[in-house]
This record gives sequence, structure tokens and C-alpha cells, in this order.
Amino acid sequence: MKIAICDDEPIFLKRMYSYLWQQPDCVVECFPTPDALLDNCKAGERYDVIFLDIVMSPVNGIEVAKSIREYDQSVILVFFTAYLEYAPAGYEVNAFRYLLKPVTEEDILRTIKDIRVKLENTTLLVKTPECDLLLHMQDLQHLEADNKNTILHYKGDVITLRKGLNELETLLPASLFFRIHRKYIINLSYVREFDEAHVTLDSGKTFPVSRRNIKEFRLAIKAYIEGAPHS
Repeated sequence: MKIAICDDEPIFLKRMYSYLWQQPDCVVECFPTPDALLDNCKAGERYDVIFLDIVMSPVNGIEVAKSIREYDQSVILVFFTAYLEYAPAGYEVNAFRYLLKPVTEEDILRTIKDIRVKLENTTLLVKTPECDLLLHMQDLQHLEADNKNTILHYKGDVITLRKGLNELETLLPASLFFRIHRKYIINLSYVREFDEAHVTLDSGKTFPVSRRNIKEFRLAIKAYIEGAPHS
């Protein structure tokens, strides 16, 4: 889990780092100013979790979070604050949680535990010849069978895995993904239009829908729009 902490109080920042760096599989970066964090995000750096202080200068944490959301819709945002009146503003940036100062180690550990549960349901861990990748499922547009391999189309990138499409299908939530054809699984959130034989995604790519799947596909789209999982 890749974590960033941004707070302009050096002592508090150091203490938060001490709570987090010992956690299994956590890589932690500290930022004493919002500008340094935003520069990283603009440069394409991605984090699983960002802890932000709300009261900072020259710009507060809510405004920093809004800027971060321009580059990353998936990152989990946790705010530090001494003033709960800021809480409603966090809904604008889909804040995961507010931690009221003074923040204890117990607060941090409980938050990380809850984040792990969330990530288990929203991320996919895949192994490539080069490294292990943690992919946000929301950003996985579609999967394509390629003999014994599978090609993932993710955030504009193409990733080839040495796994079959059948195996990967079992790892994907049925509320978000649908197998429209023996060769293709699509992310329902990217569907732009469809008819009795084809589906077109926001990317402009069009895929065939097998005749036997079209009825179930319509039910899946309806369930996705209504926010309910389909069986």
C-alpha cells in the first residue's frame, strides 16, 4: 500500500510516519507542504491513500484534495482536523474518513485496517514478469483473451498477464464487470451505448455481444445503474 502524508507541522508529520511505516506492505512518503505533494501528483505519481491536514498554508487540505481529484479519482483520502465543522466539505472530494486531532496510533491502525478491507473489494493484485501491480478496478476498462494470456486495458495502458480470462473473471466483482463474449469482459461503468449485438465503451471501442448473453447483459446494466449487484 503506497501512502502519502501531508502536514505542515513537522512534529505531527514525524509521529504519523512512525505509526505507519511499520505496517506490513506499506510504503510511506511525507510532504511538509501541499505544493510538494501536488507536484508529485501532477507528475503522475499515484498513491493508494493520502492523509491530509485540513488547516495548512498557503492552501487548505480541502483545496489540495480537489486538485488531487483532477489527477486521481481512485485514491483514498483521509483528513486530519481539529475542527469538525470542516467535515461537510469533505463530501465534495469523497473523503474516506476524518481523524480528529490529537490523532492516536490506535486511530491510525484502525483506519488502515478499514482501508485494507475497502481495497480488497476495489483493487486487483496482478503479477507481471517485471513486478506486482495493484490495480484499481474502477480504472480497468476491459479485458481481452489472447490465447492463454489476458490483455488488460487500464488507464490507457495495455498490460499482458499470463493468466486466462476465465481465471481473472473469478476475481472481478459481478456488480461492475460483465463477460459479454468468450473473448471480452467489460467494465459496466464505461458503457456508452449498446444494441442487440454490440457494446461501445467511452473509449470508442466496440465489442460483440454474444446472442445468449444479451438478456443477462441488459439486466446487469440495469442493476449497475440502480446500484444493486446482479446474480
